Amino acid sequence: MSAFGKRLREARQAAGWSLRELSARVHYNTGYLSKIENGLRPASIELAKRCDAELGTTLAQLIPPAIPRSGQRPAPRQLPAHHPRIVDRAEDIAALDAMLDSDRMTIAVISGTAGVGKTTLALHWAHRIQHRFPDGQLYVAMHGFGPQPPLDASRVLRGFLQDLGVAPQAVPAVEDERAAMFRSLLADKQVLVVLDNVVDSDHVQSLLPGSPGCGVIITSRDRLDRLVALAGAQRRTLELFDVSTSRELLAVRLGAQTVVSESDAATELAQLSAGLPLALSIVASRVNTSFATPLRSLVDELTDARLDGLDLGETLDLRTVFSWSCDRLSPTAARMFRLLGVFPGPGIGVHCAAALAGSDVGQARRDLTELVRAHLLSEQRPGRYGFHDLLRAYAAEQAALEPTRDAFGRVLDHYLHTAMSGDKQLYSNLSGLSAGPPADGANPRELTDYPNTIRWFDEEHHSLMACVQQAADQGWDNHAWQLPRALAGFLRLRGHWQDWANTQRIALRTAQRIGHRGAEADAHRLLAQAYHNLCEYSETVHHAEQAIDLYGRLGDRSGEALSHRHLAWTYHEKTDYERAMAHHRQALALFRWNEHRLGEASSLNGLGWTTAHLGDHQAALGLCEQALRIADQLRDKHMQAAVRDSLGFIHHRTGSLGQAAEHYRLAIAGFRELGSSYYEALSLNNLGDVRQAEQDWTGAVESWTAAKAILDYLRHPRAAEVGAKLG
Repeated sequence: MSAFGKRLREARQAAGWSLRELSARVHYNTGYLSKIENGLRPASIELAKRCDAELGTTLAQLIPPAIPRSGQRPAPRQLPAHHPRIVDRAEDIAALDAMLDSDRMTIAVISGTAGVGKTTLALHWAHRIQHRFPDGQLYVAMHGFGPQPPLDASRVLRGFLQDLGVAPQAVPAVEDERAAMFRSLLADKQVLVVLDNVVDSDHVQSLLPGSPGCGVIITSRDRLDRLVALAGAQRRTLELFDVSTSRELLAVRLGAQTVVSESDAATELAQLSAGLPLALSIVASRVNTSFATPLRSLVDELTDARLDGLDLGETLDLRTVFSWSCDRLSPTAARMFRLLGVFPGPGIGVHCAAALAGSDVGQARRDLTELVRAHLLSEQRPGRYGFHDLLRAYAAEQAALEPTRDAFGRVLDHYLHTAMSGDKQLYSNLSGLSAGPPADGANPRELTDYPNTIRWFDEEHHSLMACVQQAADQGWDNHAWQLPRALAGFLRLRGHWQDWANTQRIALRTAQRIGHRGAEADAHRLLAQAYHNLCEYSETVHHAEQAIDLYGRLGDRSGEALSHRHLAWTYHEKTDYERAMAHHRQALALFRWNEHRLGEASSLNGLGWTTAHLGDHQAALGLCEQALRIADQLRDKHMQAAVRDSLGFIHHRTGSLGQAAEHYRLAIAGFRELGSSYYEALSLNNLGDVRQAEQDWTGAVESWTAAKAILDYLRHPRAAEVGAKLG
């Protein structure tokens, strides 16, 4: 609020007048008077005199004298030159055009990461709309991020006032007074102000005009949240280019023929540049067209030394450009950025970031928010953060300058103990995995219900896979076999067979190298199960037999039983039913000897399933009903759904189609509730067979189609079998 506006409001309220009453006495409309009281419009000497006459005040003394002018000067036309062609920013330009508002001043904020093309777009758009601002266009590079210190707003105001015709000796000495004079000069004017590369909201607050006819374009690596929240600014955040757009930019710079003649290399250059326009521009400038294959030559160089290849010296060097953003960070946010360089996953959550930094969750969230605000990190979805490959490479370089092994160790402990907690939610029957206490600062989560457990595993899936590989590569031996063990249940449930097999191969190599027989046996057994689901039965038999041998020497009867069960199911799939029955019986005996009730139910179900295929449906029904009673007593939804599927098969074979369909529906519902997509697909396929037998062709096609969609998504070989039915 200006001094004039404050005094006017105090005098009006002291007189007991509303704005409407004052308006009627001084003959100015209420909207105009409200803006003056709130400091949004400068008051004229005429209004001040009328208010003094009615209120008995001395408001006229607050109106500055007429500003001395330094002679007639043309309206400023300060926009720098720009490239008339801009690549694929049509949506951004349309969004900026929509910000133009004739009823209020437009403040357009263009934000984004370093090198994303903010200034290029700002100048392109400024030239595009300059006809709407006939009284002039002011431009200043604020040096918010760069080798020079940021320009002081007071200094910028002095320059603007002189550009608008104010004599140097008449420019006020104080920033607030300069800002007031600036607003006064632009009152009722139509001037465009471009403030390029600002530090933060405070950097430009005093540079904003007050006239609704003016417009302001601001670029910054900062999000300028306060300006958006308090000054009515509208923000457009620029995104990285996709591969197609990156190729288009290379074609603009190098010529379409160059890109077409080395199409694959052009695509690789686009990927190596991470869709960052500045990186693409540097790449284009480095192409040596005298080479036989200029793009391929540059691909080879960038593959070997990525950031080194994006260095043109002086200040056109991505490392330097990125460093300017990092220089503005708080110490804790700067450390978080560096540590993120050692995190191998594509994205990170707040809890894991806290473990990485060894901080509490609140501090980690503040650091991540600061990095997002500086566009050194992007929030990929709520609570999930990541950055593009070039920033990742820069962060990794910075991380190499300080010890980071403990930080990654905390991440591994965070993931291991959280995954162990989640595994108990998914499969409470599994033999326990013991691990040492987590490192200080790892702060693992305690997952306490099934839906949140599934959600956590789904969100962390790809990062968990990357951490398993990095644990093996960097010699974290215990984590390299324990983490795959803790993840096996989730990977099985969701049908991530290849990830399951890959992680267990890592676990097996590690266990064999360090001589851990128990871990080696577990890895063989879990590999057998993974290969069974991949229909690679010879591998299943090999690993299951290895597991049985190791468990036998270790005296682990439960492990032996589980391995016999995998062999039984595999021999069943190979239609060697007698051998399957033998392994089911061995598993059942071992489970009963070990009082493993759920294992007993599983073996009874397996015996019933294979017995049904041998044609003894009554015996099969009795075995599966025994299994269902145990599953119901234990309230194990996995086993209940599995047995329901077997009962559906048996009733289908005996001609009880209605009962078969009901069992399959219950199995499907159970698997769906658990998120067990693969087994849901198998039951859907079986339900389709029952509906076909009932001559419900529409229902059959519906079930098979749903089953095939799941199997296609999982890339499972059984998709072809179901597809043949639809064909």
